[in-house]
Amino acid sequence: MSAQVIGACWSLCQYPTKISIDTCDALSSLIPWYAVRQMKRLQKLKIRYCKMMMEVFESESSSNNVEGGARVVGGPPLKNVTIVGVPQLSNLKKVHINRCDLLPYIFTFSTLESLKQLKELEVIYCKAIQVIVKEEKETSSKVVVFPRLETLELKYLPKLKGFFLGMNEFRWPSLDHVLINHCSQLMMFTSGQSTTPKLKYIKTSFGKYSPECGLNFHEAIDQTAFPPSSDPTISKGMPFSFHNLIEINIRNEKDFGRTIIQSHALLQLQKLQQIHLYRCYGVNEVFEVVASKGTDSSGFGASPTVVEIPNLTQVKLDYVGDLKYLWKSNQWMVLEFPNLTTLSIDTCLRLEYVFTCSMVNSLVQLKDLHISDCKNIEVVVKEEEEKCDAKVNDITLPRLKSLKLGKLPSFKGFCLGKEAFALPNLGILQIKECRAITDFTKGHVSTPELKVIETSFGFCYVKTDINSLLKTKQEEVLLFLSLMILEKAHFNYMKR
Repeated sequence: MSAQVIGACWSLCQYPTKISIDTCDALSSLIPWYAVRQMKRLQKLKIRYCKMMMEVFESESSSNNVEGGARVVGGPPLKNVTIVGVPQLSNLKKVHINRCDLLPYIFTFSTLESLKQLKELEVIYCKAIQVIVKEEKETSSKVVVFPRLETLELKYLPKLKGFFLGMNEFRWPSLDHVLINHCSQLMMFTSGQSTTPKLKYIKTSFGKYSPECGLNFHEAIDQTAFPPSSDPTISKGMPFSFHNLIEINIRNEKDFGRTIIQSHALLQLQKLQQIHLYRCYGVNEVFEVVASKGTDSSGFGASPTVVEIPNLTQVKLDYVGDLKYLWKSNQWMVLEFPNLTTLSIDTCLRLEYVFTCSMVNSLVQLKDLHISDCKNIEVVVKEEEEKCDAKVNDITLPRLKSLKLGKLPSFKGFCLGKEAFALPNLGILQIKECRAITDFTKGHVSTPELKVIETSFGFCYVKTDINSLLKTKQEEVLLFLSLMILEKAHFNYMKR
């Protein structure tokens, strides 16, 4: 096709509002430098699987200029074409770029001034991208404003270093959704100040982070705190600080690692509010609890280190098949969760227990505890390997209202130690398909508000205490089964 015909084709770009290019390896750039002024009506730009694309909007420097005119790369000179340095994209609202492996950037700095209508920007699976906005030779100190940008998603960009590496100030007055996933080299967003008044959190595949420093999250990071070889936020391409982590939400990870939160980060979890794991494989424990350096390994004369996670309110664990502990008990470190209100565990087949007796008294706000389909769990509260402190002999869960236990074939009891339990607000108790249960607790249990227990055989009124009721029901079930066996034997005898 001749250069004149190509120029004529691009002159038609003043009309379309949407351009979508899919699987076109012949393009090294999408829109030639001489056509950019004609893109004023363009509203949506979508580019997918253009593996040879080097530029979205071709710059003059990448075109071949000759005296007396300009020409398309590989074509004859174009006469009467005005050289335009700044693209005009005043109506562009959505930009989606996917799998353009050679693309090093999306916009040049001079382009930004025209992006007044841009609302969505998504860039994913582009192996070569280092910045979203490229600096230019002529620097400017002007403030950059994205007045309508609401959604920004950057995913699977292994070489991305930053949105823009110049020192200009950026303002994002409408931005309320930011998703950054698997951008392992991203250590800053903009070098200059970045203001996001509506942004409540930055979302990643690890969870949500408070934007306490705007988008310049690097200002909150203690770089010495994270060993890159072992820390999940670094190894999974999330260069954020545990200090501003507000939610852990990990879904469908096949090989995340043995531990979600390592021991060196426990004291940094002051803002953490929620944990939700769904179908995470390879995870053995949520919190890594180890002895502090310098602690006497024998434990003799050493008091345990108490680590408080003060704002954690909800924990939900679903289909975490390799999970063995939420936190592995030892006599040197104790975790406390003073504001935990809800704990739900479903289909964690290797889980053995939930709490230890030394930490359960810290659960002063726990209201709902639901555990189901965990075939290895034997108790909810496990006795310490070392004898519990005398202060823990009387255990109270003052706000626990709902306790539901179901499909736990190895479950023997809530706690098999001799500690006395007080559950003053427990009003809902379900124990279903827990055939191995022998006692609710070995010690005394007080449940003044509990009227009935829901079991696999229906509702049972609580007239004395839970332990007496369970023993009575076990005897009734055994008697029922014995009668059924005798009746069947009698029936078979009469058939002869």
